[in-house]
Amino acid sequence: MQRIVLLQNLRPAPLSIANMPATRASASERIPFEGSHDVYTFFVLACAITWATNLPWMLACVSRARPPDYAMPLMGLGAWGPTLAAVIVGARHGAMRGVFRRWKTPPSWVIVALCVSPIALHLPATLIEVALGGQPAQWFYPPVEPERIAGLVMFSLGEEFGWRGYAYPRVVRVHGPVVGNLLLGSVWGLWHFGMMFTPERGAPELAAVCLGALSLALSSVVWAWFLEKGNRSMAVAIALHAGAHLDNVSRAPDSEVRLKVLRFAVLVVGAALAGRALAKTTRAVLDTTEASSR
Repeated sequence: MQRIVLLQNLRPAPLSIANMPATRASASERIPFEGSHDVYTFFVLACAITWATNLPWMLACVSRARPPDYAMPLMGLGAWGPTLAAVIVGARHGAMRGVFRRWKTPPSWVIVALCVSPIALHLPATLIEVALGGQPAQWFYPPVEPERIAGLVMFSLGEEFGWRGYAYPRVVRVHGPVVGNLLLGSVWGLWHFGMMFTPERGAPELAAVCLGALSLALSSVVWAWFLEKGNRSMAVAIALHAGAHLDNVSRAPDSEVRLKVLRFAVLVVGAALAGRALAKTTRAVLDTTEASSR
């Protein structure tokens, strides 16, 4: 019996990309112990807080009424739902210190992150569209209205301390870098549900909600690769998010169907390449750790 107990005590702890000594992330961050349910509590709270602030806008759109003047400011405040949820869930474990203090990264990675969506993902799709004989209404769809420019700042700051700051390292620790980011991105997509309502169309169709969740799930995998290269810095996470606002194809006319399909196809390829690289890195770290323990 004593021998069995001794062998159990010698059994190595489960490995993950977040707690392996060979990874860059583990050297820069120590995730405090939390219950496995805490990240799911965060997901529920983030959606509940934001949907509650979106409710006046949603009700007005469904009834085809003019949204009240306070509806849009409330939508802006709702951008901070993920951060507020992270503070509520993570404060009791001292987890937020590791979120708000994680900025160190080479400045070049912030610039690269800012260019990921408009240059690395969207521009190739536009070039393919032109090569196929298409004539895009615009090569880029930047935010030009004041409220969209304000949204670039508010949503990039308000979301990322929650999604990539708090939730990212925890879902990766539990589910791995690929499955974890697909899960994170899917919830991130559903979080946008209230923002999909429009005065012209009312409630969004189910297909649009599912496509939005899938797109952000794939984007989350792509962003994860850059985030890992950038030392999981919040500066990189915020730059990735701001870059997505710099060129948003949802602002394109409804006639730009092929361009939107091409952008989604490029995103699928990008997510596949990023997921393969993340999985390969995880396997390499596992092999290295296993060899060193022999």
